[in-house]
Amino acid sequence: MAGGGTPNWHTSSFSWDLDYSQHFSKYLSGSIGWVNEGHIAGHHRDGTVAQLWLDSRWLDDRLILAVGAGEYYYFDTVPLGNHDSADLHGNGPIYSFSATAYVTDRIFARFLINRINPSSDFHSNTALLGVGYWFGQDKRPTPGKLGGSPTEARFVTGNELTFYTGRSVVNTFESEHGEAYAAEYRRGLSRHLDGTVSYIYEGDPKITRRSGLGVQVWPVNTFFNGRISVGLGLGVYVYIDNKHPTPRRQLGVGASVNTPALAPLVSPTFAVRLSEQWIARFTWHRVVTNYNRDSDVFLLGFGYRWR
Repeated sequence: MAGGGTPNWHTSSFSWDLDYSQHFSKYLSGSIGWVNEGHIAGHHRDGTVAQLWLDSRWLDDRLILAVGAGEYYYFDTVPLGNHDSADLHGNGPIYSFSATAYVTDRIFARFLINRINPSSDFHSNTALLGVGYWFGQDKRPTPGKLGGSPTEARFVTGNELTFYTGRSVVNTFESEHGEAYAAEYRRGLSRHLDGTVSYIYEGDPKITRRSGLGVQVWPVNTFFNGRISVGLGLGVYVYIDNKHPTPRRQLGVGASVNTPALAPLVSPTFAVRLSEQWIARFTWHRVVTNYNRDSDVFLLGFGYRWR
């Protein structure tokens, strides 16, 4: 779901939210998502959210009112002066209320209010209006049919090789960007769990020139007999940044090499099966650094599948 608008008594900015929800029972659901709180003066903050929700259903399940609580892990870009900035990482509780109305059997509108209360950063309220799509096996969330079909419950990804192109954006107040490329091998490890090895080239946004190897595991879910899949990748990125070299390892007289560095890698993905062998996939990598050069790498690719 995506939307906009974050009124605040002191200052305000745009905001948007993207989330994936999974119903566990008629009255309990969970969600993971990404919240971008916009550009509050002196702060550009966004991050990942995980929540549990208590649902109340009305009007033959066409209206769902819910309250949620969970944890928000954020990335806050703040100015340092001299055209530089810092990427502050932290976490805090998030409390939410949502009202979801199904305008058709699968398309819904949602009004969402979030209260974000980190202990070491500013507090915020976001109010958003958006649209979403229900992927479950029945028309709307109904008891006993809240997930995919029994066939999809046993789904294991085969082999996939995907090549990507896109853009990287460094998380500074200037948002320096460059062309990005990647190649990824994906294989199912078990039901609803994939593993990937990928090569990522973030281009040359002028303040970084980074590339390396990503290794991730992905909780995934599929819908419509495997034609649609969504997932969230968690792992590490072993990279070299030629704009910020780590201490060089000496190889001999007059020779040296940059030592690779390590960063967490968080990546939502969405894929559409075009045929039995071909897929289109969108992946968004968030690179989490310890030297104020976090980045977003947005990639669109086409891949080949085989068993």
